[in-house]
Amino acid sequence: MRLPSLILLGIGAVAGGLALAPLDAGSPQTALGDGPVHILPFGLMGHVRELEHVVPMQVQAYNAGDGAIHLQGVDVRTVDGTILAQIGLGAERLLGDSGDLLDVHMMLEKLPVDISHRRSDRMFLPIEEIKALDPSQEAELANQIELKISEIRRAGLPQARNLTFDVNLAQLFPLNAQPGDEAVMDVNLHYTDASGKMQTVTHSHSVELLAPYLGPPAIWQQRYGGSRAAGGFVAGDLHVHNCRDQAIAGCPSCAAESFNVTGSFNNEQLRNQFLGLGYDFFSTSTHSYCIQGDNEFALVDSEASSLDLPDFVVLLGLEMTNKEHGPQWGSDIFDTTCFLGGHWSRGIAHMGGHGITSDKPGGQDYFLGACDGPIRNQDVNVGETVAEGGFAIANHPGGDTIAFNSVDLFEGMEVNMTTGTEIWNHDVTSGKASPAHKQWWTKRLLEGKITYPFSGSDTHDEAVEFGANHTYVQGALNDANVLTALKNGKTYLSNGPFLYNNLSDNGGRELIMGDIFQVNASQIPPNYPVSIDSYYNTGADVCTVRIYRGTVGDAAEELLAEHTNISGQGVLHTATTVPTDGTSWYRTELEANSVWKSAYATPCYIFLK
Repeated sequence: MRLPSLILLGIGAVAGGLALAPLDAGSPQTALGDGPVHILPFGLMGHVRELEHVVPMQVQAYNAGDGAIHLQGVDVRTVDGTILAQIGLGAERLLGDSGDLLDVHMMLEKLPVDISHRRSDRMFLPIEEIKALDPSQEAELANQIELKISEIRRAGLPQARNLTFDVNLAQLFPLNAQPGDEAVMDVNLHYTDASGKMQTVTHSHSVELLAPYLGPPAIWQQRYGGSRAAGGFVAGDLHVHNCRDQAIAGCPSCAAESFNVTGSFNNEQLRNQFLGLGYDFFSTSTHSYCIQGDNEFALVDSEASSLDLPDFVVLLGLEMTNKEHGPQWGSDIFDTTCFLGGHWSRGIAHMGGHGITSDKPGGQDYFLGACDGPIRNQDVNVGETVAEGGFAIANHPGGDTIAFNSVDLFEGMEVNMTTGTEIWNHDVTSGKASPAHKQWWTKRLLEGKITYPFSGSDTHDEAVEFGANHTYVQGALNDANVLTALKNGKTYLSNGPFLYNNLSDNGGRELIMGDIFQVNASQIPPNYPVSIDSYYNTGADVCTVRIYRGTVGDAAEELLAEHTNISGQGVLHTATTVPTDGTSWYRTELEANSVWKSAYATPCYIFLK
């Protein structure tokens, strides 16, 4: 097999002295075999919760050789030989590219996963072996990847053939399957080589059956279950990309999304995958630079509306590209990327716009077009989103990758602007919220910029397991009710446990999760006592529960209590008082001790007028 050399269009190093030597033959190759023809395993779900669904999955047939092969078909089988799916390919001709696409994948695996989105199915470099890069090094490497992808697109080669098939989960798993079980399937690609000889290459893949999400404890049901309008908690993902966000073989392709060459799914296919994961909604989040104009936006709008089911809704959204403006705190990859594209003083940041009704211009659909105008400031996009009845979330705001650096002009719900901050951006390495994003959120709270915490997988491939948004929806499951619940903060984030908090006083008054109570400071008695009531259900997992109070103007949140060895279900009461010198909030988070599970409840807020 040809191991691709990492010669970046004649450039052997990037800014800051980063060596880009090729990986040696002993480097890990978790997805590749020995021949020139490979099954690239992008698009295979790794987890499911509900076995009554048929879900689409996908691989890529790739020819890294110098000649052509002819694709004959694909069959997918269980370990006992039962056929799950078959595809006839009619001897379709697939040219080789001499390993050009592998060069791209190798470069991508050197980037942080927040940029590359290569969190799993890595072929060359394990996540733990990624070397730290500064923003200028990241940007230079990213620029070389974009140049290579642009070169591949100009060559007009098919590169990799996306092969999509449906898997009946009830056939994949045995009748007595239990949470924690894994089912293995073999994907077999049959082709004829240049000599006409039939060949087969196989990729084995395992899918884990997860336990259902844990529901509210009995004490929560007793207190709230019968007193509220009909409804319940639903799970969803607020950051989902689809085949419109692919540089090659998209629907249509988007040249500005040059990192994404792994194939992808349309929103109907993603909906069916999320059903298998036990979800009830997602918001489609195509990049604004991949949707050009009102006509294309209208197609996305119509599609989202057509995909709703009685037990699932697809919300209309965009990942809006905003121009970074005003004083900058820190830098990220797009500061340098935009500079390389000729914009000397422009960085960009991403925000999720959900429940919108019109296009939000931001970037262009061509090579290095993500930084090109028209691009609007964040306040313009957020203000328009709010006026349309939607809400905005600052996506992956922390760190040094695609961060939110123009924080001085960022505004939250205190002035009816940004509703949320994405504190959990898909992270399979820790099973909890991203520390940099959570810190960005709490720092803004301490500055008086009030937002709710949200999560998003940011998947560019299949539906993935992460910390979903669990939202209490009153009434029927439809777009309007889900949007209302999200905008009101009736959400906790979790990949399994239940967590909920309220704030109560001795007079029987309370704020439920997400409530914002506005009051004059003069109306609050000194040292006014309240209790943070933290409802939990951890099942058999042993967890640590932490309760925080924050006050605008303080240097940090205050850890009020830490409860260790918590298991099962119940409620914890934490006594505290209400500050009179600034707006305050009260929240709970939970982390399992020995498994990758955690949860974060949306705070209750006392907003001083």
